[in-house]
Amino acid sequence: MTWARYITGWVTARVTGAAPEKFLCALAERGIPFWEAGPPVDYALTVRIPWRAARLVEPLAASLGCEGTILRRHGLPALARRLKNRYFLWAGFALVLGLLYVGSAFIWEIEIEGNDTVPDGVIRQALSQCGVDIGAYWPAMSQDAVRNGVILRVPEIRWMTVTMRGSHARVIIRERYEHLPVVPEREYANIVAAKAGLIEHVDAFQGTAETEETKAVLPGETLIGGYITGRIGVQGPVRAVGAVTARTWYELTAKMPAQAMEKTYTGRGHTRWALVIGKTRINFYKDSSICPAGCDKIIEEYPLAKNGLFALPLMLVKITYAPYEASVAEDSDLRGELEARLRETLADAIGEDGEVLSSRFSASMEDGALYGTLRAECREKIGQTVPFTDEDLAEVQDKVLHAKEQWQ
Repeated sequence: MTWARYITGWVTARVTGAAPEKFLCALAERGIPFWEAGPPVDYALTVRIPWRAARLVEPLAASLGCEGTILRRHGLPALARRLKNRYFLWAGFALVLGLLYVGSAFIWEIEIEGNDTVPDGVIRQALSQCGVDIGAYWPAMSQDAVRNGVILRVPEIRWMTVTMRGSHARVIIRERYEHLPVVPEREYANIVAAKAGLIEHVDAFQGTAETEETKAVLPGETLIGGYITGRIGVQGPVRAVGAVTARTWYELTAKMPAQAMEKTYTGRGHTRWALVIGKTRINFYKDSSICPAGCDKIIEEYPLAKNGLFALPLMLVKITYAPYEASVAEDSDLRGELEARLRETLADAIGEDGEVLSSRFSASMEDGALYGTLRAECREKIGQTVPFTDEDLAEVQDKVLHAKEQWQ
């Protein structure tokens, strides 16, 4: 069954006579579609035809010497026919449509997109101060005034737009970029090793490489010197710019109590309900909603809304209290948690550009505590820009003078 057939409707007809199959031939001659026609049984067959052809069943069957009967009507027209005299139902349907029409002129749902650093609460507060709030009449609002007011109140926002669709307000913002500080060219600096490693690749965009591939370096060792050289030697100081990739090795150790508690839900919880109308909450329970000890509180919200289409100021709230029993976690669970924490620490140490080439985790129990060790080989950028000291600058200037004297 397709939606088009359900909307237009169809009927199930029975034709009884000496040759009821002639009825099907007559339908085909008149271009009337039919389906689910069963074989004649006791000189009778059933067939389904469109609603518009229902009036032809009796006269067409009579012209063939048969008797035609409508057994059942299907689809939307049949439903409307059955509900024709149910006035309260139609009144309720009209009331719902009226509520949707009237409610669509008010804001019942606010969606915020595009914010990475500015919290939703800050944006919602600024919107509320500009008139965009739950229950506000949005046709009377000026989008330009709302946009300018929010940007003035939240300087971190550089652009925003508010789109209304029914009672759904969609707020899209773009935050201001943090401008990198401009470093003067004459602020000379070296690039040194931030950690020990084995050099794999050196890209010296500005300055002179003081290390090479397959060389081991220690923290603080100069990788790219802040000076340039030419035919006569050192020509002058610069700010070193480049990237140095190296293989590094880590050994991270952590410990946690040998016995950690975990929750096991008993399944003997109970449920409470509440109704939210606009900003008013109606609780269908008398006592407090504070969760007792040894129990988790789970809140589920069911708004009367369809995202992007409509929203009404009604929301059903389901509060479930799930009691649990505390038990000692198994050793395998503790090991997995300890390993996950060490791997998070390793990921923070190598940064987003780093990668883990190989790793191995081991754990042991000692003195009532679980000790875990993660050994890993990684590849990462270890260069760190360090400004010149007075001694560094004097050393480079001496090299420049020496080179000039040798050239002369």
